[in-house]
Amino acid sequence: MHTHDTIFSNKQNILFVMAHPDDILVYYAALVSKLQKDNKNVFVLTVSNGARGSRENEISEEKLAQQRLDEEVAALKFLGVPQENIYFLHYKDGEIESNYKLIGEISRYIRKVKADIACTHEPTAIYQQTYNKEGFFVQHRDHRKVAEAVIDSAYPFSRDRSFFPEHAKERIEPHTFYDIVMTDEIGSNFELDYTEELEIKKSAMRFHKSQFSEDVINEIVDSVKFDGRYMERYFYVNLLW
Repeated sequence: MHTHDTIFSNKQNILFVMAHPDDILVYYAALVSKLQKDNKNVFVLTVSNGARGSRENEISEEKLAQQRLDEEVAALKFLGVPQENIYFLHYKDGEIESNYKLIGEISRYIRKVKADIACTHEPTAIYQQTYNKEGFFVQHRDHRKVAEAVIDSAYPFSRDRSFFPEHAKERIEPHTFYDIVMTDEIGSNFELDYTEELEIKKSAMRFHKSQFSEDVINEIVDSVKFDGRYMERYFYVNLLW
């Protein structure tokens, strides 16, 4: 198993690339909090504006998108992320494709912030068994497509000057990094025990009133509780080139 220190001790600029406005709170809130306390530079790029994240469709897409983006900014500011480090691409839910356009947009931010490591979703698992083995859930297609684009951006698109030469007009230079942290749909090799800071994660999630009731928050954090300890679990890869 990898540890937080072995992965992040020599990293300063950490870029989170997530599909939806609430995803970073579900999967990475404790890690974001710890990185901020370690005086790392945390940047968050959210691809979708969450405009269709309502099962009952009782609110317009425009109003829901604005509400969800405002909720994300408030939650991230609570965790210590400066607003100027929070970016949005404003795709609509379900319209995300891992194509040259999205890879270019993600590569732009990788180059812009000079990311030492990227944290994102896992790209291959379509469904995952619950931790208690009671059933399965589907990993959202948007999650998978964002993760594909992040990995492609890492190699070779953000690295090679021949891709997206228009970035040079903004004085954004090619950038190489070798480390990616993903969510744990295919298993984990890195865990963060945040039991002592459980209320920090729950408090951050409470900003997402459009998505989370108190019962849902408790259900989410309790689903990754082992032997009385609350965990965030991830899969870390170190690229060779």
